[in-house]
Amino acid sequence: MQGEITISELAKLMQVSTHQIRYFEEKGILNPAYTGENQYRMYGMDEIYRLAHILLLRKMGFSVQVIKECLSHLTAEQITPLFHQALANTEAEIRRLQENKHFIEKLLVEREQISEIEEAAFTIVQREALPLTLWFEMGATESLNAQKLLQHQGKIPNLFEKDIHYVYNESGNVGMYTRIGTGAYDLLLPAGSYVSRTFLVQNEEQLHAHIQEFYAHAEQMGYMCSGPLLMVEKSYLSLFTPNQLHYELFSYLCNPEEVHA
Repeated sequence: MQGEITISELAKLMQVSTHQIRYFEEKGILNPAYTGENQYRMYGMDEIYRLAHILLLRKMGFSVQVIKECLSHLTAEQITPLFHQALANTEAEIRRLQENKHFIEKLLVEREQISEIEEAAFTIVQREALPLTLWFEMGATESLNAQKLLQHQGKIPNLFEKDIHYVYNESGNVGMYTRIGTGAYDLLLPAGSYVSRTFLVQNEEQLHAHIQEFYAHAEQMGYMCSGPLLMVEKSYLSLFTPNQLHYELFSYLCNPEEVHA
């Protein structure tokens, strides 16, 4: 016979490895046209088209077993729903990649903003109204630990991509909140001027020290703060500082005119 090609030539033509072709042969979905006297596997046009179909179906995410069924006995009416499912799966993957893209963009933007702020410096910032939804609440003497995360798992998707808002109320309890897009909310922080401080910590002692310094500075400067103290944890920024967690403290100012004056 003439016009056939070897397995290595087929692999080169179809831009796959000979291992893949052998794997498809082992699974019974691709066989050579014949094996020559020299024991070379030889492939013709029928095998090239069959391999093309196999690769297209693999690209859609189908298993070898489904591919075998598609190429052997499934009708067009039976195959069409499989392609609809493959389309749905692809659209879901596109959404996942878009979310990943947005997160990376957010990470880089926030890193750039942080680099422009002197660490542990007190600043006055303007913030838009912030609707928050409650994740869970801790008592005044409690602290966040692995057991609590386990108890409240699943309530927030992609938790460590989120800004976690610790809201310290007058009773000393701490509400754990996350920002929501639209719809109902549990707490609305008003738009306006806030005294702010950004810092990095390695342990809880350092964190409490920063909070105390924040209160002392506000009192010393005569800031009239109202509402709860807000602390934002951005654990994803620790990708840049693996041994430290990034926090921001905020408190709403009732007397921004006096501060600016």
